[in-house]
Amino acid sequence: MEEPRRCRVRRYRFTEGPATLVLRIPEVLDPQYGMFAWPCAVVLAQFLWARRSSLPGKRVLEVPTPPRRYPPSPPAAGGVLPLTALRLQLGAGVGLPGVLAAKCGAEVTLSDSEELPRCLQNCRRSCGANGLPGLPVLGLTWGRLGPALLALPAVDIILGSDVFFDPKGIYLTISRIQRLTKTA
Repeated sequence: MEEPRRCRVRRYRFTEGPATLVLRIPEVLDPQYGMFAWPCAVVLAQFLWARRSSLPGKRVLEVPTPPRRYPPSPPAAGGVLPLTALRLQLGAGVGLPGVLAAKCGAEVTLSDSEELPRCLQNCRRSCGANGLPGLPVLGLTWGRLGPALLALPAVDIILGSDVFFDPKGIYLTISRIQRLTKTA
């Protein structure tokens, strides 16, 4: 596999009170979508950081799917949706939200399209750059019901942001998400 050119490591700093986490994410200037952190991935990582106390022990899957919640969950008291009630969906790309969740104690599996091997390799680089070389990174293509997808255990949280640019596969993706969630 050819090593990507024009690679830089970008630092993302998450701070709240005395707690601080700095993540190093390799980004490649490449026309392939998943080679750099998109703006919504940063926002999702900030959301997870603010709710990091909910993450230890949760099974989290970061996947390529449409950015919408399914099934809808009612807000908790005070109108805030607790992290434990979310079913979120996305493509891992460089893995920023998933790496953050793993660093906060969640059991994370990252995935992106099996048709994008350079993207998957760069996601593995993100894991290694943050001391998580054994974090699973799977090639899954939604719409294909293959052995890798069928072997996944039920998950508590499915993450996703900035990943769906063509609405044609939304319903097929939702059926796959239902299979993976514990409460579906």
